[in-house]
Order: sequence, then C-alpha cells, then structure tokens
Amino acid sequence: MVYVSMTGFRPRSIARLPMFWWRTIRSFKQAQRAPGNLATAVRVVGGIYHTMTVWSDGASVRAYVASGAHLKAMKDFRRLGSGATYGYTCDEIPTWDAVYQLWTRFGREV
Repeated sequence: MVYVSMTGFRPRSIARLPMFWWRTIRSFKQAQRAPGNLATAVRVVGGIYHTMTVWSDGASVRAYVASGAHLKAMKDFRRLGSGATYGYTCDEIPTWDAVYQLWTRFGREV
C-alpha cells in the first residue's frame, strides 16, 4: 500500500507568485529528499498549480507535512491563495491522470 496526496493551489494575485514559488520549490525539494517519498510531480492545469506526492506510508507523509519548508508553506497558504487537497491509499503508484480525476471529484478546500 502507498499513500497518495494531491494539492491544487490558486494564487490570489500575480503579486503573490514570487512567495508562492519560493515556498513551493523549497517544499518540493523537501518532499523529494524526505524518508518514505516514492514519487513527486508538479503540473499546472487551468491556472491551478498541482503537486502530487506518493509515500510508502502515512507516518512518512505526516512527518513531512509537519516539518521544514512544508510547515512554513502551510502557514502562508491562505495569505497567498486558496486550494484543495485529496489523499488516499492504494496498492501501487497511480498515474497523474488517475490522481487528478480523484482530486477533481473529492478534493476538499483547505
């Protein structure tokens, strides 16, 4: 079993993009190095910036979310924009499209 997470973020304005990118790049690099991370991906769809991560277990993703650059990014989240997230467990690493379809149906605003 793996844990899959997708977040979609829409910046409030162009003026907020530099801080958004600063937080995103640092968080993405943290995810790539984090224990238990199996896959990372980023795409922009319809003006929404998406990150997808796949983890070996829930404890690994919880440790990532609660530390470092990601924790700082979460503190700025609402100030910089709005978004939705969706996470679930499955048997194998899914395709981007499969996760995106689930995110569009079940993603909840954060």
